[in-house]
Amino acid sequence: MKTDPMLQIDRQEIERFSEMDLTKVLETSGWEAILPNGLTDRQLVSVSDQLRGTLWGEGTRGPDGEPNGSIAMALLLMAKADPSLRTVDGEFELEGRMAKLHDVLMVLSMAADREIVSRILNRPNKEEASAILNSIESIMVSN
Repeated sequence: MKTDPMLQIDRQEIERFSEMDLTKVLETSGWEAILPNGLTDRQLVSVSDQLRGTLWGEGTRGPDGEPNGSIAMALLLMAKADPSLRTVDGEFELEGRMAKLHDVLMVLSMAADREIVSRILNRPNKEEASAILNSIESIMVSN
């Protein structure tokens, strides 16, 4: 099956979305800006690529060994949905929650991919952000 080159991106050209980038987005625009519909095109493509790599077993770090921003994004959204995830010193307590982290990564991956398609088709969906948050909250309250 032949695909249209317009819809292909050379993976070497994808800029890395780091934890520092995530911090900048949070500091300048707030936590809602880290949802897929709040990211720039370049950030969105990078996050989508990172999420796929993580879910496909390629690891959670970039070529430079630094953690990918998509993992921190997932952890922050999990903590937003369930504040008990954070310990007193601000660290994340993940013991017994790795399956939930996987599920949140899957939700974010699907949401990022949907946002990419929405942008290509020029069909924005204002309800997508609340659907993502509701899905993460459902994951966090489930046993």
